[in-house]
Amino acid sequence: MLTPYRVLDLSDEQGLLCGQILADFGADVIRIEPPGGSTARRVGPFAGDEPGLERSLYWWAYARNTRSVVLDVEAPGDREALLALVAGADFLIESARPGRMAELGLGYPELSGLNPGLVYVSISPFGQTGPKADWLASDLVSMAAGGHAFLTGETDRAPLRVSVPQAHGHAATDAAVGALVAHFARRQTGRGQHVDISTQQSVTLATMFRSLDAPLEEAPARRISGGVYLGGNWVSSRYALRDGSVIVGPAWLPSTGHFMKRLVDWAAELGFCADPGLLAEDWSTYALRMIRREIGAEEHAPLDALLTELFASLDKREVMQAVVERRLLLAPVLGLGEVIESDQLKARNFSVPLAGPVEGETVGYPGPVARFSRTPIEYRLPPPRLDEHRAEILSEPARPPASALPQSDSKLDPSPGARPPLEGIKILDLFWILAGPGSTRMLADYGATVVHVESGKHLDTLRAIPPYRFNNPHPEGAGGFQSVNANKLDLSLDIHSPEGHDLVMELVEWADVVTESFAPGVAASLGLEYAALSQVKSDLIMISSSLMGQTGPWKSFSGFGNLAASVTGYQGHAGWPDRLPSGPHGAYTDFISARYNAVAILAALEHRERTGEGQYIDQSQAEAALHFLAPAFVDYTFNGKLREQVGNSDAEQSPHGIYPCAGEDRWVAIAVANDDQYRALCSAMDRPDLLARRGEGAAVEGEIAAWTAERDGEEIEALLQARGVPAHRALDTVDLYACPQMQHREHYIDVGCDIYQSTTVESSRLRLSESRPRRPEKAVSLGRDNRYVLETILGYSPEKIAGLAEAGILL
Repeated sequence: MLTPYRVLDLSDEQGLLCGQILADFGADVIRIEPPGGSTARRVGPFAGDEPGLERSLYWWAYARNTRSVVLDVEAPGDREALLALVAGADFLIESARPGRMAELGLGYPELSGLNPGLVYVSISPFGQTGPKADWLASDLVSMAAGGHAFLTGETDRAPLRVSVPQAHGHAATDAAVGALVAHFARRQTGRGQHVDISTQQSVTLATMFRSLDAPLEEAPARRISGGVYLGGNWVSSRYALRDGSVIVGPAWLPSTGHFMKRLVDWAAELGFCADPGLLAEDWSTYALRMIRREIGAEEHAPLDALLTELFASLDKREVMQAVVERRLLLAPVLGLGEVIESDQLKARNFSVPLAGPVEGETVGYPGPVARFSRTPIEYRLPPPRLDEHRAEILSEPARPPASALPQSDSKLDPSPGARPPLEGIKILDLFWILAGPGSTRMLADYGATVVHVESGKHLDTLRAIPPYRFNNPHPEGAGGFQSVNANKLDLSLDIHSPEGHDLVMELVEWADVVTESFAPGVAASLGLEYAALSQVKSDLIMISSSLMGQTGPWKSFSGFGNLAASVTGYQGHAGWPDRLPSGPHGAYTDFISARYNAVAILAALEHRERTGEGQYIDQSQAEAALHFLAPAFVDYTFNGKLREQVGNSDAEQSPHGIYPCAGEDRWVAIAVANDDQYRALCSAMDRPDLLARRGEGAAVEGEIAAWTAERDGEEIEALLQARGVPAHRALDTVDLYACPQMQHREHYIDVGCDIYQSTTVESSRLRLSESRPRRPEKAVSLGRDNRYVLETILGYSPEKIAGLAEAGILL
């Protein structure tokens, strides 16, 4: 899809994945490595656990489909070679500290003078400007600064990170979306622009909108694992199996109550439930009644006892079989090895063999992030060895950028940012909850017209999940729903009715893209499968996003990202050695898929612009999420190793942890990468006696914890940052809102609201130098835009619209 374009990737481990995404989609990505190689080559795990520049499985996980050349940008000859490559490039990715590229004469202003069409992507811990722009970070520090670490883990212990680095993934996938949005702007203007990505801001999506707690005046989210509090009562979601554990999804909401009924009925079939009250319970209102304290701990106890007894009799295989056959909202907790060896991934031929770091041996890589009917992702090249393609790259004739447009082109608009980059793109959005709508929100922000279809009969689950405006569980005040659907047109419609189906088909004719996230098979049952829709619109792009994909023995597995995280190995990568796995906070795989869905749509649109061809995209949340675990995936397929439940420890960095600060549940993340940083830490602590004890592990960690426990978190982070040690408080949801860097990035937007005077939504996480995101003006209410969509887009008369409303077609 991106075959015509060239990308120069000067980034380190922070940006490696962004380059690989563009490469997987077809771009020619050249890794510009410094003398001695990229620092990503020094990140473990390593082949055979032996460090080496060609043995880093982190590098091998994120560098395929790219070429390598070593250039010393401060040496005249190599600098000239680099500038020659820049002159012919379409994209450039860098992750140096803010200001460093300008010091080298390689900043955006300098390089855009050489190549005006260059899209220049910068990934940094906190963004290019602002009070924390110069702060140091690591994966641990970024997850703490972005609010996710505080929400992950056990109430009685320190916050947790996912032990396989995640922060870079959130930033890199945002960067890939930003690069393609800027590319669409370039199609209009002929000019590139600067894309500024803040890792901290990217990570905030993984808080599942709890970053909005403070401005919405919601009760601040707490760090809990294995359940939730409803109305002050504990509702367990984690139960023991004969051979592990199981996670039960929120099957007591208006949109999910039928799942709990199926589970209780199954328990009765197996002889575990004879309680008529449980069999007759209205599960769709259960959570709301608990919140209102109409159901207390005593009334909930029979259900908890039933599930405890039921699951204690089952194993993981039996649970997964029941999940698929009976469509239950739960998931066994699987280790990464069990996922890789599963019948589902084998049926979809997910693991792709490529040459590995040891001569003559292959490595199994995570397969494509999505499956495209016309332009399938291909793994063309194994990760490059250091400077492997030097002669090839430097001997190639000069090329003009593929994106170069003649400045006399009458289609070009010379006014910077005059038109939104995606203006004119029309999307019929049948996505729901988060993974899908999060992607179309990104496109709506930059000008796409998105008609989001929902139903008053089957409310979107995100309308029933906090945070809420004023802590009031009203579906119109749900902050998450408002954030993922801002800047869209809201159409409430009964698509199951003949009239509703006909209306959808008219919108298909209008649309460039149709999205859906029904359970596999549902779209076909509604007559909305790609084969039918492409008969109506031959160049249509359609994407289906589901937990497991459209094929395979687990395709009927349905639910939310927390369940997908349970069956993709994430639970074990966020846990303490002496406890059951905690798993990452929230519907974690949804946050990953939202970005990959957006990239897939944009890449398919780019392909259609050049060829006129539409296509069908099958996106599996589980498969996409495994790319954020790629180093661990490759560690298993090559080394046969699983490194799970390690708490906050790190194989390369030490000390490395989240330590208590003065106050209740206050914490600071500190990550020491080298001897210089360790000496600086000891100096800040005034503990020269610790200098020779870095290798003592837990003993040194205890000394650090004793020192931090007596001090304010802001004091600690400021002191350590000033001395060159990566540190940041593990921000809770209130502190995240107050963070001056988040405020500088204008992350929070106040909008009008029908039932409240105002509410708050999150902004775009992308910052483009010319293309400003559309600013939402008003909160989404059910069916808010019915008349506009039907009158303006479809040309319906007022009488016809009134007839549809009277017939209950517009809900």
